[in-house]
Amino acid sequence: MKDKEYYENLDKRTKEYKEWKDSQPSEEQLEDAAENITKGLGDMVASVTKAVGIEPCEGCKKRQSKLNLLGHQAEYFFKKYKPNPFTDTDIIQWEAFTNRDNQNLIIPADQKLIVRLLRDILNMSVKPCSTCSSSVWKKYINMIDTVYERN
Repeated sequence: MKDKEYYENLDKRTKEYKEWKDSQPSEEQLEDAAENITKGLGDMVASVTKAVGIEPCEGCKKRQSKLNLLGHQAEYFFKKYKPNPFTDTDIIQWEAFTNRDNQNLIIPADQKLIVRLLRDILNMSVKPCSTCSSSVWKKYINMIDTVYERN
């Protein structure tokens, strides 16, 4: 495969050079791409709604900011934990757990599942805790859910 240097050293009048030059993105396209890379989730949603003619209200701007923050947090989360994929058994057990009747009650068997998934999927060293508050378990559940949704 020919590299950029090859084409830049060609005679600018040749057909080969002109075809290569036409296939390269313009400076404007490169700037737009760089801008889109740095955009957050909220910015992307805002640009889509604007493109279809919806003008943002104050509530929209707040949601945009929150979505940007959420997107950055999710990116940080995945870089920090480098999660392993769910196995088929993990998926079945997690779906059974999330679809259980009493969502507010976490029994010892549920705790064991959560701890095992934190260890296996997120590589965290967590021990079962009978005295942990419900907010701790909810945090763990949200962490596992975040990975599950991307699985």
